[in-house]
Amino acid sequence: MANTLEIIERLQREHHPTDTNRALRASRLRGQYETLATHLFHQFEPTKKVSQRISRDFMIRLESWLACFENDEDRWVAFRSIEYLFFVGQQEFEELYRCAYEHIIKPWLTDAAEIDIFSDDAIARLDEALKATWPCPVTDSLRINGFLHVTGLEGQSIRPDWLSLRELASAEKINAYKLKKEIKYLVLIEDFVGSGGQLSRALKFAAETFDGPILVIPLIICAPGDREVRKLIGKLGNNNINYCPVSVLSDSCLISKDPTDGEPALFSQLRNVLKVGYEKMDFPLEGDEFGWQEIGSLVVMYSNCPNNTPPIYHQVSNTWMPIFPRSERELKVPK
Repeated sequence: MANTLEIIERLQREHHPTDTNRALRASRLRGQYETLATHLFHQFEPTKKVSQRISRDFMIRLESWLACFENDEDRWVAFRSIEYLFFVGQQEFEELYRCAYEHIIKPWLTDAAEIDIFSDDAIARLDEALKATWPCPVTDSLRINGFLHVTGLEGQSIRPDWLSLRELASAEKINAYKLKKEIKYLVLIEDFVGSGGQLSRALKFAAETFDGPILVIPLIICAPGDREVRKLIGKLGNNNINYCPVSVLSDSCLISKDPTDGEPALFSQLRNVLKVGYEKMDFPLEGDEFGWQEIGSLVVMYSNCPNNTPPIYHQVSNTWMPIFPRSERELKVPK
């Protein structure tokens, strides 16, 4: 584990023969990253556990990560790439919760319950509809208690994630609970969706087992996942399903195998750095240097780093020290 910022300081100090502004830009980026480390990156939960190898200090992790690269050009591109990461902190998620509740769930229920917003009993009828709503996470990644606390939505006494429910429950038990609690509406919420595989499996099960209106809300979803979910909904042909993501990350925000119109100029160099780092870590994974399903997401959440993000940012190995080490759901087996 690095104890000094020798590499970062060298980037700030040394004169580059062709890029005369590099040292100045390195100083600016260091200041930006230190500010983010103080106000945002410190929230990253997987680094809060005790570790002899991974520092809680982001700048120390950044230094150790840069040291994994073998030449200064790769280090410079990697250093610059931090500027393009989309770190979603706790406060950002709270705003996404509020947006989902106020701008998606309430209007959807108003339409589903056929409430006249100009009628005297509009508020009372919306309250009734909210009480008949079953808000549930798609996977255990979405913190449903936090969502309910921030929005004030009461929810139901049981609010399982539907990916687990798919493996453990039966349609009969779900329907019995629905009738017992007088539930009319199902709202499925997920914090982040990359390729859309997990959401699609959970949604297909929900469509088969829940008889009533279903609202699907990814708080953040990558463009390939968005296309996959929309394709599934079209195939299901279920008019009871409504899909409304809060934020869709366009293809130009992702670093994919092939260049995308509108992507940052740095990505042309970053692709090579992803490959170099991936080969150095010597830990073969599905999707190779671009992450699961080759999505190339640059998202990091305060709770964890998605596996759709390129592994140079999150994968620990004997030869690699990431900046945002991922907490795995289960034992990872190299491909």
